[in-house]
Amino acid sequence: MTGALYGLLFLLLLRASGLTEPVIVYLLASVFIIPVIYTTVVLNRRNAAFFSCVVFLSISLTHSLDDDPFLFVLNRVLDTFIGIGIALAVNNFRMPVKHDRNTLYVSGIDDVLVSEANQYSKVELNRLIESGVKFTISTIHTPAEVISLMDGVHLEFPVIVMDGAAMYDIKEKEYIETKCLSPEICRKAENIITENGLHCFVNTLYDHSLMIFYGELKNPAEKELFETHRSSPYRNYIRKTYRHYDSSEQIIYLTVLAEKEKILRLEKDLEEQLGMFVRVTVYPSVYDGYLYLKVYSPFASKQEMLKKLWSHTDTERIVTIGSIREKYDVYIGDGGGNATIKKLKKLAFHS
Repeated sequence: MTGALYGLLFLLLLRASGLTEPVIVYLLASVFIIPVIYTTVVLNRRNAAFFSCVVFLSISLTHSLDDDPFLFVLNRVLDTFIGIGIALAVNNFRMPVKHDRNTLYVSGIDDVLVSEANQYSKVELNRLIESGVKFTISTIHTPAEVISLMDGVHLEFPVIVMDGAAMYDIKEKEYIETKCLSPEICRKAENIITENGLHCFVNTLYDHSLMIFYGELKNPAEKELFETHRSSPYRNYIRKTYRHYDSSEQIIYLTVLAEKEKILRLEKDLEEQLGMFVRVTVYPSVYDGYLYLKVYSPFASKQEMLKKLWSHTDTERIVTIGSIREKYDVYIGDGGGNATIKKLKKLAFHS
């Protein structure tokens, strides 16, 4: 309709001015394209900009001064609506197929759906979910990062987050299951971190809200992480001076971001002094030369949380999809993202 309106104005302007010189008509049409696109932006309908321009150009560049401009525009609009109707019918038509309703497919994100689900993956994932395929995510990321990375995907089931330390319901915005560090062990771990001259972020749960307590930031990577993440509505950074050190704290995990040598030394100290009382993981960061170290409860694992997730579904089995051989039921090598979605289609649909 936007393209048609501007097309009508263009035809009326040509008729009123008597312009017929092709070069001038084309230049004027080029100028008119600007408000056509801008109008879709103002109306927050950016996806319609292409259609608006096509309709406008089909009207403005194929017109005849002998035609009734109103009738000409009406015919073009009807043609476009017919085309859209046919396209919608084709896109929504599906051959009768049976899909697996008894399996919950659980996928990673990094190296599987890629660091950020692309548009094809999102569209196809939503189609699978809408058709009844049961799908969810298991990741080391926090709920905030999952919501950002999977923005636009309509996840119906809870997601396993924080490397198995918690299960989060995105729709209800609440934590369903958690495996927390004991406050006593957490204090000991924090002391070891301090003795190594390092700082940690303490991720604590208060009434389904994640509070991240922090102290004096020690290095540029920590400062950049803090400045980047603190504006997120799903993260709440609070200075440690406001922290309540008591036995009721639900501490999900500790995070340290430091240089590689310091992280590896800290990992050794934590394992030597706390041993079986914690689970320590180290993995790369986006900051050159820096590693992440996270301290979890020894009972926090993706495998254990998968069992909890299973109890929240009415499925007969769970199939995991990941990028580590022999660790997941379905291995995804190079070429995650689209390749993962195609693999999921083959698994979930039967001819």
